[in-house]
Amino acid sequence: MKAVQFLVSRLYDACFVVIAYLVGARVSEILGLRSGCIERYGSAGGTETFCYLNGRIYKTAIGPGGQPHRWIAPEPVVRAVAVLEQLSVPLRQQMLRDELWLTPAADRDGTGILRSAGLTDRLNGPFASFIGLPLHDGLPWHLSTHQGRKTFARFVGRRDRTGLDALAAHLGHVTRAMTDVGYVGTDHDLTDLIDAEATRDTRAALEDLLTSVNVGGKAGRMIAAHSRFRGRTRDGDVAEYVDYILEETDMRLGRCDWGYCVYRRETASCLGDDRGPNPVFRTQSICATCSNFAVTQRHRPIWAERRKQNAELLAHPMLDGESRALATARAEECDRILGELQQDRKSDDG
Repeated sequence: MKAVQFLVSRLYDACFVVIAYLVGARVSEILGLRSGCIERYGSAGGTETFCYLNGRIYKTAIGPGGQPHRWIAPEPVVRAVAVLEQLSVPLRQQMLRDELWLTPAADRDGTGILRSAGLTDRLNGPFASFIGLPLHDGLPWHLSTHQGRKTFARFVGRRDRTGLDALAAHLGHVTRAMTDVGYVGTDHDLTDLIDAEATRDTRAALEDLLTSVNVGGKAGRMIAAHSRFRGRTRDGDVAEYVDYILEETDMRLGRCDWGYCVYRRETASCLGDDRGPNPVFRTQSICATCSNFAVTQRHRPIWAERRKQNAELLAHPMLDGESRALATARAEECDRILGELQQDRKSDDG
């Protein structure tokens, strides 16, 4: 029985990690969740269904009962809540309560809810050992209950999610939901964290575009031709000019894994709106021919890998004609982008 309870506790820990890192709620807000907290709504445009996690914000609320709030919940969070609901059934029935984090071990204070300090001990003790948490610079990494919130803000604020693998799809879903006109957020602190990360992300992208010698894409070539910082290191003058762009102009710069978007609605091949690029039609092929597109050496690996994948596809003897034409077109797109970057590199060497 102890072995079963140990595994149940690790499931609780894992569910906390999933929710914290993919929702961005505080520990008090996660531990306050109740059964039936997941709801589904259609997007304003009717193209997607978004799930929401209904709970309460306590830290910034006026009263002790907290302020109602709903967080966007990607599918892994929906699954984690379903697991919590199943695990908590016996205690919820026994105690006639609907909280998801009821535990007999925490009932000495009369609340019956797992506390933050106890959760931190569990994360750094049995949970870290159970999952084989790797060392960081030769030392154990200390897990805290607020790391998920900060990491969430960082990755949602970032537009380049290269290397995040499957996590990138979930974060992209969250980003689309947060910009949907039907979404109203009340977690203003989290919004501020995300906005700060987005500003840092945009600043880094602008500095890369302004200083890169090797630039491709229609917008990239235009910026490179007029940038007085091309080939320079990122110094005070560059930072000052970036400040000017961010504060005094209406330039909007979008990021994705495969390049930058110097966004203008009237020339957007993705048919974006006033809010920015259209995530439904924003693909590598659409961007490659768009007047707003720019690419630097930092994006070369993405295009090289895409070129390799399509070349391997073309080598398949059973490939049908339609698929072969599509793979050929994509390979040619990659060749053109890589050729632009290589041409710049050769001119520098010469």
